[in-house]
Amino acid sequence: LFALWMALSGVLVAEFMIIGGIAAVGAITVSERLFRGSHEGKYASAPNSVKWYAKTVPRFMVYVPWLSYQIIVSNFHVVYLVLHPRMPIEPTLVEFKATLTSERAQVTLARSITLTPGTVTIDASDGNFLVHCLSRVTRQGIEGGILQKRVAQVFDEPWVDHVELTDIEPTGEVLR
Repeated sequence: LFALWMALSGVLVAEFMIIGGIAAVGAITVSERLFRGSHEGKYASAPNSVKWYAKTVPRFMVYVPWLSYQIIVSNFHVVYLVLHPRMPIEPTLVEFKATLTSERAQVTLARSITLTPGTVTIDASDGNFLVHCLSRVTRQGIEGGILQKRVAQVFDEPWVDHVELTDIEPTGEVLR
């Protein structure tokens, strides 16, 4: 939050930095008090030790460039689908159960899926994900489980090598 404050203010004056620090700490304190205990029993408890952060932050810093590369590759795939004369789009809705146990990991997975062109996380609750896939290739990407594995590695959680997808059949509607 402090970095966002500094980026938006664009001023590196001591007064702005102090106000930004106070605002960041205040926002985090208020949100922690508001939402503490609201998800008890649904997720594994989030570790808050310095040791956990020291291990997770570097893994996340490796994950971000990998995700950026996946986003670029997916962009080219979507461009191919759109520019192809027959537009080989095969939209599907799939559902799967994630092996991730913490809320942080599940939110990161949901956002990573949505950031990758050709897929959109429609719902993510209690480890159950509903995802719209634009083509067979994007569906296979979800099914391969590499994204879930990478997120699990960042947060040191269990993963599987293959994700079991369940197709959601629309009732009387055409997906195209």
